[in-house]
Amino acid sequence: MKRITKFCVGLFVVASLCVHIVAQDSTRVSLKLKATLTGHKDQVSYFAFSPDGEFLVIPSYSEYATRLWSTTTGQLIATLDGIDPSFSPDGHVIMTVGEKTVTLWDTAGKLKLTLSGHEGNITAATFSPDGTLLATGSDDGTVKVWNATTGQSSVTLTVWKVKKIPRYRIFSRALRTPVQVWVKFSPDQRKLLTNTFFEDSPAKLWDVTSGRLQAEFEGQTIEVRYDTKVAGVTEASFSPDGKFIATRSAAMVTLWDAATGRLIQRFDSLFSATTFSPDSRWLGFNTSGKKVGLLNLENLTLQMSEDVKTEYIDQERFSPDSRTVVIASAYNKYHATLIDVSTGRVKATIPLLAKWGFDIVSEYKKDNDILLFHPSSKFLMGANHNSVKLWDASTGTLVWETREGRDPATFSRDGKLLATVGKDKKSVLLWEMVTAVKP
Repeated sequence: MKRITKFCVGLFVVASLCVHIVAQDSTRVSLKLKATLTGHKDQVSYFAFSPDGEFLVIPSYSEYATRLWSTTTGQLIATLDGIDPSFSPDGHVIMTVGEKTVTLWDTAGKLKLTLSGHEGNITAATFSPDGTLLATGSDDGTVKVWNATTGQSSVTLTVWKVKKIPRYRIFSRALRTPVQVWVKFSPDQRKLLTNTFFEDSPAKLWDVTSGRLQAEFEGQTIEVRYDTKVAGVTEASFSPDGKFIATRSAAMVTLWDAATGRLIQRFDSLFSATTFSPDSRWLGFNTSGKKVGLLNLENLTLQMSEDVKTEYIDQERFSPDSRTVVIASAYNKYHATLIDVSTGRVKATIPLLAKWGFDIVSEYKKDNDILLFHPSSKFLMGANHNSVKLWDASTGTLVWETREGRDPATFSRDGKLLATVGKDKKSVLLWEMVTAVKP
């Protein structure tokens, strides 16, 4: 185990620079550069705020380590073993993931617990909603549930029976793609939802306490070489209120009753992920027959949206207040459409950056605006390789832009801070939202 290092390799910059744009008939936004966090050895591709916004964790995948920063002082607190960091719901514990272990730390960088027991590499790790439990999935085909205080494992679920490859079959072993096991807690943390990737398996619902299998959710039936087979479920999620489960398999989204496991309805998917609104009233854009729209979960009807081009959707986001949904579509020209959820009315259309590349397989987007709503739901952010922008979510008007930062970018939960990657790709810029008022 590497030692925790508490020396500061970062540079704290208190900048007087204040970047803002004032747009007519729109909200004025002003953000001040608060700190520049430096010292990362490779390109920063992920970071996360603590729930209270007091800390920021930034993993370094080449070093297999995570740096813990104070957002108040801009100082490095510690370097932690492991990657894929996440905070407990109360923000007091940090979890990092090693190859076959999970490690828990306090916010001073002090080691609390190391959880070990998987035979394979860990592919998923998550806290329960109240933070008392942990669940880990592994490519050994199992999920383990842990007590987050004692580090004891209470139950082990066999989600997928991994096929053993004899040691002498070197070629077969080299070509084998390990199964990825994903796991999620229900909002009341009484159940676990699991699914696999790279293997054709149904999603499964388990009792957290007993480990008993309660239901299985099959994937889409597809034709393969003049035969039929059931495709695996590649994504599965609970609605925020825990009443529904949505699964994705091939080009189909299926809605299930979480209490009974009963199939409710199947839809042709327009997007590569299943998206519930935060208030659990809506499921993202899908199609049923000739109808296209958001699914109203209260009456199971599609809410049609006029003048919305839904071809080639590759991003879909609900605002935190569930009143607005944005879709990014490559139809005609790449753009974002802001839609009023209750009426289906288009509020605004925003042109987005789209730079295309080409390889021997296909054309692909090598740079585009990644969209995210501000926690207040008033602004929509787009971040690409060269800039970060904020638009008014009511009008689509550009209200702030900086070319000092780039993607990825994210807000603190209270919306007072914005973190972006710097143009050098290895630093993180910490911005403070100073004002957001009508002119």
